[in-house]
Amino acid sequence: MTILTTLKAGINEIAFASKTVAGDLMLAGLLFLPEGFDPAQKYPAVIFSPPFNQVKEQTGTVYGRHLAQKGYITLVFDHAGYGDSEGQIRNNENAFVKMESIRDAISYLGSLPFINQDKLYGLGVCASGGYMALVATTDKRLKAIATVSGMMGNQASYFATMDRETVTGLITMQNAGRQKAYETGEIDYVDALGLGAEAAAIEQGVTPSEGYSYYMTQRAGAETYPNYSHLSPSFMLETPMLADAQSYAPYLYTPYIGIVGSKAMDPASGALATGALTKQYFDQASEPKQFVEIDGASHVDLYDQDKFVTQAVRHMDEFFTRF
Repeated sequence: MTILTTLKAGINEIAFASKTVAGDLMLAGLLFLPEGFDPAQKYPAVIFSPPFNQVKEQTGTVYGRHLAQKGYITLVFDHAGYGDSEGQIRNNENAFVKMESIRDAISYLGSLPFINQDKLYGLGVCASGGYMALVATTDKRLKAIATVSGMMGNQASYFATMDRETVTGLITMQNAGRQKAYETGEIDYVDALGLGAEAAAIEQGVTPSEGYSYYMTQRAGAETYPNYSHLSPSFMLETPMLADAQSYAPYLYTPYIGIVGSKAMDPASGALATGALTKQYFDQASEPKQFVEIDGASHVDLYDQDKFVTQAVRHMDEFFTRF
């Protein structure tokens, strides 16, 4: 566990126990502390959970730095099976395991004497927008939450947009991957977002998607962050398809701010038109709440582009300080 006397302003490498996932695991994290940090004082804090398949050094570090500048202690961590954290099945976007890991992170911050427990907040980006909202629905240790480019409606993203034959075929493929892993002990890893396949099209002159431009280049890919992989277990989708925050929006009962890029409101953005998903969640969410569009930003712009991240953090700071 972290030796608290060694903590200092800036980035601190820490580890904390995950006790709600089957078997005790240690999760690796980065604790961002504000300038002039004094362990004798009490600070507001934010727990960050990242987009699909990300590790702590990617989007989390960007937001950790910005939030620390605003005076927040921010915990960014690798979920079980990711990055430097323990966990045997690697890079598995198991929504329910990730939600339990968020609860572990809340518990960890709850054990630190310099955290103001009345000012403990959650921030989820992309897939973790839905996870953070679901956790907050039944974990009132979080006093307010924010989502950025949130994937808030997985039922809408899968079942409501695919006919019965298509979605059943997709699920059947996932089930076959699980069966093979059980029988052989070998896990097939697949390119769930099609990023690797996109490379060939780009060589033929096709404009890269914003996902490719982020995950498959020096900007945020494996060449910069070796712990990151764009590959996932072949049965990965079984649980995220069930993690539908939209269904529980009226029962959140925790203050909520949803932040999206204005370009992500455009249906032409395809799978990354997450602005509409966040707006649908927001419309049904309980009060108090706020919806913010960052002008000119796309879904992925809000991962790491400072001119947009700065605006997002300013809005969430103004919102958080009300609660």
